[in-house]
Amino acid sequence: MRPLIVTYAWLLTRLPEAFARVNAALLGEILWLIRGKLISRNLARAFPAKNAAWVHRIGHTSCRRTAEMGLFSIASPMMSEAEIQDRVVVDDSVMSAEHGMPPKGTGAVLFVPHFALMEMMTAIMLVRPELAKREWIVIYRPLDQPAAERWVKEARERFGMKLASRREGFARSMKAVREGHVTAILFDQTTQTGSIWRFLGSPCAVTELPGIIAQRFKCPSRIFWADRTGFWRCRLRMEALQATDSIGLTIESNNWLEDKLRSNEDTCANWLWAHDRWKHGEAMFKKLGE
Repeated sequence: MRPLIVTYAWLLTRLPEAFARVNAALLGEILWLIRGKLISRNLARAFPAKNAAWVHRIGHTSCRRTAEMGLFSIASPMMSEAEIQDRVVVDDSVMSAEHGMPPKGTGAVLFVPHFALMEMMTAIMLVRPELAKREWIVIYRPLDQPAAERWVKEARERFGMKLASRREGFARSMKAVREGHVTAILFDQTTQTGSIWRFLGSPCAVTELPGIIAQRFKCPSRIFWADRTGFWRCRLRMEALQATDSIGLTIESNNWLEDKLRSNEDTCANWLWAHDRWKHGEAMFKKLGE
């Protein structure tokens, strides 16, 4: 399997970018064939006033951008540091006193949404080396295929971030924040536990994990996301959360995401609508009503 991954990565990075773009489009179509019904249902639920043509357009775009992100995970190990630096811009907000990273020695919890090109966020310490002076722990779900898992994990950890699987991630994240480092957690992933909250108008199970860590250590909380600016190009941004308790942070972060998804079509299409985020929330909501 690894020789195939290496060959494909070589083709993605050595051939003209049009090759990668076509691959993203084709893989996006396959994803639409597999998950199109779920994506359409999610979009129609979240935006009931939109017509079928709008749902189809945003869903297709989301699929292509999801494929684009996956291809970057495969291709990035074959890219030079200069190539990646040319594609990733760190916004001034990340370094600002109000919304950016707190001073060295102060722990921080980063709430990360499922936006397209979030894989490129791992390059932040390459673009801004001063941020590599602290440890970054990222909780993630390992891939099922061992060779692909090793390839992607190596790519994600290339510039200093450390990945921790969900099983071990909670303890490592707690330790990192306690010692003045950084933990990054996807706050909008599908979860079978957590609190019930209405997200885009429907019951949803939302994780309280990042809020629990922030509350326990009384540390700053930030939204950290990749704002897609083009194919395999993004601007990394950061925004401060004001709440200090776990429930408040959970509500504030999800409200922030709602506002972003409703702000414009391009941002809406950047989210990974293929996730069945409402599935467990609906089941839990029904149990509470029984």
